[in-house]
Amino acid sequence: MKQLIIFGFALLLICSSCQTKEVVSNDVSITGQIENHDQSVLKFQDFMGKGKRYTEIVVQDGTFAINLPINKPVIKMLTFGSTFKNIFLQPGETLDISFDALKIDSTFKFGGSLASENVLLDSISGKLKKVDYNYIYNESLENAGKYLDSMSAANKQYIEALIVDQPLSTHFEEYAKAMAEYNNSALKIMLGERQDEQPNNYYDFINQLSLENDDYLDIWEYRFFLSYYVEMKANKRIQPDSVKIAEPDALFDESLSVIKELKNENIRDYALFNALNMRLSEKGLVGFENYYTYFKEHNKDPHYAEQLKLLYEEKQLLAPGQPAPAFTLEDVDGNLVSLNDFKGKYVYIDFWQTLCPRSARELPYLLNLHSDYQDDNIEFVSISVNEDENVWRDYVKEHKNMGTSLRVTQSWDSKTYTDYQANGLPAFILIDTEGNIIDPKAAKPSSKEIREIFDELLKSK
Repeated sequence: MKQLIIFGFALLLICSSCQTKEVVSNDVSITGQIENHDQSVLKFQDFMGKGKRYTEIVVQDGTFAINLPINKPVIKMLTFGSTFKNIFLQPGETLDISFDALKIDSTFKFGGSLASENVLLDSISGKLKKVDYNYIYNESLENAGKYLDSMSAANKQYIEALIVDQPLSTHFEEYAKAMAEYNNSALKIMLGERQDEQPNNYYDFINQLSLENDDYLDIWEYRFFLSYYVEMKANKRIQPDSVKIAEPDALFDESLSVIKELKNENIRDYALFNALNMRLSEKGLVGFENYYTYFKEHNKDPHYAEQLKLLYEEKQLLAPGQPAPAFTLEDVDGNLVSLNDFKGKYVYIDFWQTLCPRSARELPYLLNLHSDYQDDNIEFVSISVNEDENVWRDYVKEHKNMGTSLRVTQSWDSKTYTDYQANGLPAFILIDTEGNIIDPKAAKPSSKEIREIFDELLKSK
C-alpha cells in the first residue's frame, strides 16, 4: 500500500510538471490590421538572399495573421508598396502591426510582446539612413571618413540611450548595435572605392569587427557589409595587375577566391550564393554556366542550392530569343498601350521612378539617345513604378516628354515589373521587331555600347 501511495504521488508530480512546463514554439505570431487597404502586397522580402525571397502575408478584409517559423531571433524586411520596415522577430513571441495605407508613416503602430523592440528598431533604422551622401562624395577621403566615424559614434550613443533600462531581448540589443557597426563599415568600404589616395591605415577599422559571426547573417547591414568586404579584398588583389584587371570577369573571379578563404562554412556558403545571385541579377545568363557549375561543386547548403536554381530558371524565361512578357498599360493621356502595338519595331524599355537618383542620372543620356534615334525603327518605352499618378504625369510632361511613357498601377508589386525581373532601377531591356528578347540586361543610355548595338541592329534590317 505504501508503495502504491509513493507511486501515485510520483505520478502526480510528473503530471503536474507536464502541465506547468512552458513549451516554447519556434513560430512567431504576427497579426495586424490595415485601414484603406489597396492592391499593394504585404510581404517579408529578402533582397540579399539569406531567407526566402519573399513570404506573402494574405490580407482579408483589412486583417491578417501568420505564424512564421523561425529557429532564432532575426531581423526581416517587411514591405508594402514603397514602404520598407526592418522587423525584429523572435521564436515564441507575438507582434501586432497596424497602419492606414493612405498615411502609413504617421499611423504605423506595433503591439504584442515584441512591440518595444520594433518601435526602437524603427527609430534606429531611420537614424542609420540619415547620411549626407553629397558631402561624403565631394569632400576629401580624410574628411569624409571623419564624418562617417563621427556619425557612427553618434549612432552608438543614440542606440545606448534608447535601450538603457529597457526590458528588451538581449538578442535585440546585440543586433541593434551590430546594425550600426556594419552599416558604418559598409559605407566606409564604399567610400574607399573612390580614387583618392588612401591613408595606409584606412581599412584598420575592419580589424575591430567580428568578420565571420554567422548569427549576423540575419542582419541586412552585415550582409551588405560582407558583400562590399569581399569585393574590396578582390579589388585590392587585382589592382596591381593591369593585364588581369582588364579581363571582363577578373573582379568576380577574384571575389570567388576571397570567398573560398572564409573560414566559417555558413558565412562562406552565403557569400558564394550572394555573389552568384548578384551576378545573375546584374548580367543575366551570359557566361553564367561555368560559375553555376562552380557553385554546385562548392556550396554545402541545400537552401541556397534551391534558391539559386529558382533564380536560374526564372532568368531563362527572359533569355535572348524568348517572347517578351506582354503588357497593357496607360500612357500619360490615359490611352491603353500594349507591347504588341510596337510589332515591327525594336523596343528599348526603361523601368524608372521620379525619386530614383540613378534614374535621374541616366535621364540626360536617355533624352540624347532618343533625340539621335527617334527617326529610326526603335521605340523608346519608359515604364514608371511611381505610386502617385499625378507626380508621374507632371514629371513626364516637364522632364521626360519623349517616346512612350507608361505607368504600372501596383508599383513594385506590379506584374509587368516582376515579369521583367527588373530588380532595381533603372533597368533596361531590348526587344526585337517580333517581340522577342534581345537583351534582358541591355546597356544603359550612358554607355558607348548601346549606340553600337542600335547601329548594328539598324544596319541588319
